[in-house]
Amino acid sequence: MKRVSSILLIQACLCFSSGIARAAEFPPVTEEERALTAVTGEPNAPAVVLFKKGEFLMMGHGLVTGSLASHLRVQARVKILTEAGRSNGEITIAHSDFTRLKGFEGRTVLPDGRILPVPADAQFVRKTSSSRKTFVTAVAFPAAEVGAILDYRYELVFKSPFLLDPWYFSENVPVRRSEIVFKAGSGWRMRPWSRSPFGVKIQQEQEKTPRGEVLRAWAENLPAVPEDPYGPPFADLATQMMLLPASRIVGPYQSQPLLDTWASVSWLIGMTYRDILGRDGGVAQQARKIASSGTTREKARALYRFVRDEIETEPAPGVFVDSEASLRKLLAGRRATPAEKALLLHAMLKAVQVNSVLVWAGDRNRGAMDTNLPNPGWFDKVLVLADVDGDRPFLDPSDPALGFGQLQAGYEGTTALIAGFGKVQAVPLPEAPFSENLRRAEIDLALDGQGRLSGTGILRLTGHPAWEKTDWQDGGAQAVQAWQDWLAGRYRDFQISGVKAVEEPDERKVTVTWSMAQREEEVLGDETSLAPSAPLGPLAQPFVQPASSRKTAVMFDYAKREEVELRLRWPEGWKIESLPRPVSLRSSAGALTAGVEVKEGERSLIYRRQLDVIRRNLNGPREYEEVRTLFAEAEKSDAQPLLLVRRR
Repeated sequence: MKRVSSILLIQACLCFSSGIARAAEFPPVTEEERALTAVTGEPNAPAVVLFKKGEFLMMGHGLVTGSLASHLRVQARVKILTEAGRSNGEITIAHSDFTRLKGFEGRTVLPDGRILPVPADAQFVRKTSSSRKTFVTAVAFPAAEVGAILDYRYELVFKSPFLLDPWYFSENVPVRRSEIVFKAGSGWRMRPWSRSPFGVKIQQEQEKTPRGEVLRAWAENLPAVPEDPYGPPFADLATQMMLLPASRIVGPYQSQPLLDTWASVSWLIGMTYRDILGRDGGVAQQARKIASSGTTREKARALYRFVRDEIETEPAPGVFVDSEASLRKLLAGRRATPAEKALLLHAMLKAVQVNSVLVWAGDRNRGAMDTNLPNPGWFDKVLVLADVDGDRPFLDPSDPALGFGQLQAGYEGTTALIAGFGKVQAVPLPEAPFSENLRRAEIDLALDGQGRLSGTGILRLTGHPAWEKTDWQDGGAQAVQAWQDWLAGRYRDFQISGVKAVEEPDERKVTVTWSMAQREEEVLGDETSLAPSAPLGPLAQPFVQPASSRKTAVMFDYAKREEVELRLRWPEGWKIESLPRPVSLRSSAGALTAGVEVKEGERSLIYRRQLDVIRRNLNGPREYEEVRTLFAEAEKSDAQPLLLVRRR
């Protein structure tokens, strides 16, 4: 099941009191719930969420006087409808040092009425990040069979008073009813926000109490969030809601803006930035030592590499920083969060007279942001926009696989925010041309007199494909082994040897070389065949649905180009029996060309294949059918083997 929520932190200090009693038992299972076997409108649904309830108690809503911690209580009931739905018999809950999981309870109610509590040994806690102290608790329900009903509840305790991520009414299976109750103390002005992409109505009730404000929201009969191949992220498609603190009352006629406007958000967080930047601690002197000479670009590159490589990145996404942090501590400890690394680089650039500003950016894969809502939770990274010899590169020193001026694919083309000290300006992040995101394979094979193929291969990656395979393993030996395994999976008839991999993050290049020889047991003696598109093919059609069944737009990680060039030689006495047919296709989605150049006198050929996906996002039935046709033609072309036989 989809994780219900996560948090980003904001600092504040107010307290108030209230109380709440927790139900001692799960609600009884109704006869209607027992009888349910299918969901109206979604007859093939593997499972259904019968109900999901959340209760968010801002700053504990009085549970602990004086505490800044907030609590989210979750209760849900799921019914398994088919064999495929048994996978819903395991749920995962993410938590961390900042988000503590408290008091999980669960049970399985079998069709015959028996009740099986979730035993303690059915909960497995797995650490996902040692440095950030993040965990996932996986819970396996007993006897999760067809017809079983799964009940569970738990509580998340946040060190932060606010929740800046939404409550998701939707799930990956249908939801009959989902509700959330927000409880905030008096003295706060809250701002509700919601999104319902498929038009499900969110109903709301608001009430003022002596302890503060209560907002209750619910939705019914929510369809399953579509999981189309290359579809948008879950957050784009789910019905959801947030309640953000716009301001708080600080006097009879005064209020303090918090998340009221982008200017107030920028001022709130920018004040912390200013305090940290004001505590230099010798950083300027260190910067001038690192970048003592050279052009402006050379100085900026040197400082970027220092912060990227010499300061270890402590995973902690978001734009917030610890108000107690200092540049001196960051430099001395050689460890910082991405936001802190951006502050450090910004300060060091200033020390060598390179102007720069801090930029908030959000990964598109987390979901589309609504810039009408001033929520810093939209952003998960701080970049540095520098002025370098008339150029303005965006610098991300948090990722060791990124070179100077390079961005991860999820950030390209998104709207970022220059923020700090009350000033805000929206800026588009640049997007690399598709041709720069290249995977190119060059294969050189020769057939000997016994009918055995052997030769060498080179795989060249640039742009985002190179970033994906830079620093992707724990050390060079592991990377070579991973490439060895990848090649072996694409050349199952060959023995792969001599694999070498060179990663050049500053150039955004990866080069892999290898030798290959057909396995003795695969040699037929009088004929040989191979898939000429390997190792980048044969490609399988990912878009199997017709346009009439597709519910979402197409969203690739990035636009790209793939090239294969195969050179093949054969001895006298052999001939070509069959070749892939030439193909040339071009549309608004991309292009495919494939063909063979035969040199009979030299007993050799060159096979070339190029597949271009020129756009990252495609919308509507026409564009979907175009990309579907493109991949269908690639699949058809790749399936045609190259066959050589001995002359008789």
